[in-house]
Amino acid sequence: MKAPTVPTGRRLFLAPLWLAAAAVLITSVVLFFVVRFSISALGETTSVIVLRHAEKALSVDEDPVLSEAGQQRALRLATMLGSQKIDAIYVSDTRRSQLTAAPLAARLGVPVTIRSGKDIDGLLADIGERHVGGRVVVVGHSNTVPVIIDKLTRGSTAVSLADEEYDALFVLTVTRFGPPAVVTLRY
Repeated sequence: MKAPTVPTGRRLFLAPLWLAAAAVLITSVVLFFVVRFSISALGETTSVIVLRHAEKALSVDEDPVLSEAGQQRALRLATMLGSQKIDAIYVSDTRRSQLTAAPLAARLGVPVTIRSGKDIDGLLADIGERHVGGRVVVVGHSNTVPVIIDKLTRGSTAVSLADEEYDALFVLTVTRFGPPAVVTLRY
């Protein structure tokens, strides 16, 4: 039986240095990703404020404007959110939703993005691609607001709006981790 040989010379001397260098490199890489992941996780909270358009005028027109009460409500919305940092305002392709958002958009200097009221998935994809970590206002309708909230909360929050209900404002906080939070305000 042959006796084991012990490496001598330069290899034995360099082994601790290589091990130390590898440990430093691995630790640096792990810390880089942990810090980066933590920062991105903290910055990934998106606030989506969802509301129904304000009161519409009685009209035979299929796309009515706002009533006097609706115009006043739109001004209250601008007063309520006008000092906030809002990154985007999305509205449906109806005059009443556009007129509801107009005073807020004017006050903030934020352009209004018009999306088809039927394209909820496209709306949410747009918000998810462009506004992660930001604040977005969405003006919808009594039949679209509940669907938007349902999709944003992954089915954990059920909302319904009566035909005469115009004062509900839903603030959703959507994070990468954990369930979304929903707060309902009246304005």
